[in-house]
Amino acid sequence: MSLRRRVGVAAFALSLVGASGRAQAPSLDPLGRALRDELARSMAELRLDTLPRPYFLAYRVEEIEMSDAAASLGSLVRGVDSHTRTLAVELRVGDYDFDNTNFLGEPGPAWSMLAGLRGGATLPLDDQYREIRRELWLATDGAYKRAVEQLSQKRAALENQTRPERLPDFTREEPVTITDVVPAPKPDRVAAEGLVRALSALFREMPEVYRSEVSWSAGVHRTRYLNSEGTAFTRASPWVVVRIRASTQGADGMPLADAVAVYGGAPTDLPTREQLADSVRALGGRLARLRAAPLAEVYHGPVLFAGDAAAELFNDVFAPRLLASRRPVSANTMMDQFAARADNPFLDQIGGRVLPTFLSVLDDPTLMRAHGRYVGGFRVDDDGVPARATRVVDHGILKTLLATRVPARGIPKSTGNRRGMGPVVTNLVVTAESGLSDAALKARLTALAAARGRPYGILVRRLGGGGAGGRAAMLQALAEDEGEGETPGFEAALVVRVYPDGHEEPIRNAVISGLSTASFREIVAASESLTVYTTPFHDLGAAVAMLEGVGGGGMNLQVGGAGLGYAASYVVPSVLFEDITVKGPSGNQPKPPLSSPPWVHAARRSSPH
Repeated sequence: MSLRRRVGVAAFALSLVGASGRAQAPSLDPLGRALRDELARSMAELRLDTLPRPYFLAYRVEEIEMSDAAASLGSLVRGVDSHTRTLAVELRVGDYDFDNTNFLGEPGPAWSMLAGLRGGATLPLDDQYREIRRELWLATDGAYKRAVEQLSQKRAALENQTRPERLPDFTREEPVTITDVVPAPKPDRVAAEGLVRALSALFREMPEVYRSEVSWSAGVHRTRYLNSEGTAFTRASPWVVVRIRASTQGADGMPLADAVAVYGGAPTDLPTREQLADSVRALGGRLARLRAAPLAEVYHGPVLFAGDAAAELFNDVFAPRLLASRRPVSANTMMDQFAARADNPFLDQIGGRVLPTFLSVLDDPTLMRAHGRYVGGFRVDDDGVPARATRVVDHGILKTLLATRVPARGIPKSTGNRRGMGPVVTNLVVTAESGLSDAALKARLTALAAARGRPYGILVRRLGGGGAGGRAAMLQALAEDEGEGETPGFEAALVVRVYPDGHEEPIRNAVISGLSTASFREIVAASESLTVYTTPFHDLGAAVAMLEGVGGGGMNLQVGGAGLGYAASYVVPSVLFEDITVKGPSGNQPKPPLSSPPWVHAARRSSPH
């Protein structure tokens, strides 16, 4: 298909789709006309001297309307509405086999593996054709200049290097036109402020909890996309999330914290007000009981990750390895050491066993609900590739990885999983053959512990809570990459000792140590019951970018007042490991407060007795 024909297809597609995703008259709205006209002009005219023209250009407009509210101890600490519209320009020079991307250049204006893709701007909220065209023109011009500079650097770097593998820099995809619009109810921030005030006030009755907050966030994320190949899509994804956070200290000063988050696409997906109040009381009660619980001791033996903890474990440790990352070409030794951190060892394990043979894993972006729970999803990814289910692990054998249009070793095509700058996990479904009942799984835990000479087994019900363990797990993955002898541990929020007679004793400040992706091959049993859990997703590529100051991938689902971030949903069984290390915290810890909380004294003064 010729370039003119492809642009014509995209223009026609956008003429049928408005910002709301509903069919409109053939004439384009101002934003659609601006995207169409500037894309066509740039592809026809953009050139610097004798340097190559772009062979690919895409515009992606992200429009986010959100409301946010938060309160602590009944007092509102945040209440705001916001509306933003931003542009991302993806521009490539060269050709599909070799272009300016997948390259780490010398420090400078073009220093980024994806510098050529990083044109962007803040667009006006008003549909003013000329102002939008001006922003598109300037952003495209900047992206093109960076792209040709980076292509020159990349060619120069490869003159002194031997490439062990020659992969195309970009894959070809058939043009598509997709409308993926989920109805978006207008958020009621006034009602939400009343909700968070009331829920957070419940912590007034819990003097053992030192810090607490209840937050609510809701809105809709609209995306308009058009590229030079003829692909166009409109996507609208609503969300609503309530978060409950609390922290305290033990009598010895050890910090204790936990969080609960519930997600939905509309307010009707959330628990009732009273159910949320029960969650607040349960969280505060758990922390109060943990203050008096004994510290974790060194333990080597079987550990059962049940319910939420199993989902958090897959999210923090295993799922980031299911992404098809690719080592970029680098300009020098220093850059090469950095580029090596993009390597994913799972690329060399396709066809190998990464889980026990009774476990299989499917990622399905198109899934909207699971076991009656909202999980979200999408029909088209940020490359304009239709989303589809991908079986990544079949009976323990790694079959493929989740990919974008940037091919990786052994992964030649996109799986439709791009969000932001790279591939992501969306809705990960882990299934177990011959799963055990919850009671039988606990009995198996204590039997394995007895065989190891342990009087009890360890059961983990929550890790960091709401994705809090993600950064520790990413740092752990980095340590694995660097070949360190012992990987860092991450703290679990809710852990108990399980004795053969079935009774449980909570312990606090337990640190899970030495658990890596290789440990997942040693899972010995799983439950027949499944937990549905949504949590922020942390991928290693984003962690590397954060640690090295390069910037990088991010996700485009609002998850609350912390700003933009990706959320992934998991449908997983509880899993039992035969040999995991659990120990207490190390290093200096803060001292507890010298006096009791002030609200305790206020309550005593107001008491009639």
